[in-house]
Amino acid sequence: MVTRKQKRNNWILTIVLLIASLFFLFPVIWMLANSFKPDAAITADMNSLRAFVPPILNGSFLENYITVLTNTNFIRYMCNTLFYAAVLIVLGVVVNGLAGYALAKIKFPFRERWLMIIMLLMIVPMETIITIHFLIVAKLGLLNTVLGYILPMIVNPFNIFLFRQVFVSLPDDVYEAAQLDRCGPLKYFFTMVLPMSKSVVATVSVFTFLNVWNDYLWPSLVFTSGDLLSAQIGLNAITSNDNTTTGQTLAVITMVTIPVIIIYSFFSKQIVEGVISTGSKEG
Repeated sequence: MVTRKQKRNNWILTIVLLIASLFFLFPVIWMLANSFKPDAAITADMNSLRAFVPPILNGSFLENYITVLTNTNFIRYMCNTLFYAAVLIVLGVVVNGLAGYALAKIKFPFRERWLMIIMLLMIVPMETIITIHFLIVAKLGLLNTVLGYILPMIVNPFNIFLFRQVFVSLPDDVYEAAQLDRCGPLKYFFTMVLPMSKSVVATVSVFTFLNVWNDYLWPSLVFTSGDLLSAQIGLNAITSNDNTTTGQTLAVITMVTIPVIIIYSFFSKQIVEGVISTGSKEG
C-alpha cells in the first residue's frame, strides 16, 4: 500500500521531471512558435521570451505553411515516405519475423552460427555496406525505382534478433496443438505467433518507420527523379533554396518532426515493453 509520504514524494518527483523536460523541449517550442511568424518578427523576438510564444491568430498565421505546401512538392515527398514506410513495415515484419522464428524454433544445420553472423552484422554500420548495395541495385537496373530503394532495406539483423529473442520464449505445446488441427507452419506463424508477439511487432514497426522517415543517404543515392524523393531530401532541397525564408524553413522542419513525435507518443509503451522483453530472454 502506498503511504501518504510516498504519494507526496511521487508528486514532487513528477513535478521536478516535468520542469526538467521543459529544458529539453525549449528547441521544439521555439521552432513551433516561430514557424508561424514572418522573419521580421522572428528577429525582433529573438532575445526575449516572446521567442517561445506564437503570434496572435490572424489571417497570416499559417502563411509559412501554406507557402511551403503550395509552392513546393513537400506533400508529395511526405506521401512518398509514408508509402515507403508502410511497405517496409509489412515486408520487414514478415521477412524478419520468419527469419527470427526459424532461428528460435526450427532446427537446421549451423543454426547457431547463422545467429552469430546476424549478431555480428548488427555492429556493422550501414555506411560501410551502402556502396555494395548501390552497386547491386545499379547492376540490376533498379536505380531510380521504388523497388531499388526498398529491396536492400527489408532485411534488418537487429529486427531479426528482436523477433528471435521473443519467439524463443513461446511454448512449443501451442504449436503441437495447432498441428493437431492441421495448422501448417506458415499459418501458425501468421495466426498464432504474430498475435502473441504484439509488443515486438510494434517495436519493429516503429523502428522501421523512424529509419525510413529519417533516412537521407540511401534515397539520395537511389533516386534522381523528383517524383520519388523522400521527406528528408525534400527538406534539404527546400531549406537550401535561397528564396526560402526562416519562417518557412521552421515550418518545413516542424512538419517533418511532428510524425516522429506522434509515433513516440502513441507507441512509447510498446517500444519499452518490446526492448525489455527481448533483453530478458535466454537461449
